[in-house]
Amino acid sequence: MNAKKVVYVPEFLPPVEPQLKILSEVVTVKTGMAADEADLIARTARADAVLLTAKTPMTGQVIRACPRLKIIAKYGVGVDNIDIEAATKKGIPVINVPAMNSNAVAELTIGLMLAIMRHIPRAGERMRNGGWRDESFLGAELAGSRIGVLGYGNIAKSVIRKLQGFDVERILVFSEFLPGDRPEYENVVFTDFRSVLTESDLVTVHVSLSSTTKNMIGAEQIGLMKRTAYLVNAARGPIVDEPALIAALNERRIAGAALDVFTEEPPSKDSPLLHMDNVVITPHLGGSTLRTRRQSVIVLVNNLVELLKGNSIDSKYVVNPEVYDGGLHSQCQEETIL
Repeated sequence: MNAKKVVYVPEFLPPVEPQLKILSEVVTVKTGMAADEADLIARTARADAVLLTAKTPMTGQVIRACPRLKIIAKYGVGVDNIDIEAATKKGIPVINVPAMNSNAVAELTIGLMLAIMRHIPRAGERMRNGGWRDESFLGAELAGSRIGVLGYGNIAKSVIRKLQGFDVERILVFSEFLPGDRPEYENVVFTDFRSVLTESDLVTVHVSLSSTTKNMIGAEQIGLMKRTAYLVNAARGPIVDEPALIAALNERRIAGAALDVFTEEPPSKDSPLLHMDNVVITPHLGGSTLRTRRQSVIVLVNNLVELLKGNSIDSKYVVNPEVYDGGLHSQCQEETIL
């Protein structure tokens, strides 16, 4: 019998140990965070697959330096830490778990909206310091407001559904891709990017990070927003031009921002965003719930095992489907892993 295949798992936290145990029954699991790119290459050199989170940068150099690598499995949805082009050129499928964290991210997004519009973190801090409310805590309501939604993926759709319970006046949606499954809600309108910015009382970001969406919201776009408007970003930090946002917040050109993501994660300790009274911040908690983690890891590990066995999986889990064909199956079937 041939030796078991090797899967490198840089980092995982509870409660995923049961799935890793299942994985270890059919493959050899190697764990441990890499100190730098050279260390990552050394740890991945003999791996048939890598199971990772957003913390591990799978650069083109790493991918090209790993001759045995057949599969890259990414926990979560975003794959901006993986050089998809390099993986595709080597015929390596990248798999993830789309839609698994949609509800969790959407719930946090609604929470961020309420937190910034009602000054919840600042009010709590005031009380802990022995103070009480004053006129500066007069907040805005979702009811009767116009909410702008950038993007129309699974998370955006979930946010739109949840907003129906808050009596918002209108939801303005901008998407580069004209959707075929438009919602039946009467208060949802698809419009252009500029109209979303100029007409909304709050704009929430739900596009994926790419070369076209990087700095999608810069000084010019923020300048189009109402001075009373809020910006919420639970997608990816670089979608918003951070220096431009900081300048706008300092000058009170918009009312505030609620951010779960940042250009640099974690942000530097001297980042102005950490010290502004018109900013709500959370440390990239979007999909961080026990339910989401359990479900995501179960699906991801099961798909990884099936691929390593030479079996097929639903193509919706494959980021670069152009390399997902019988070649992968035959490649994996060359060795027995059971």
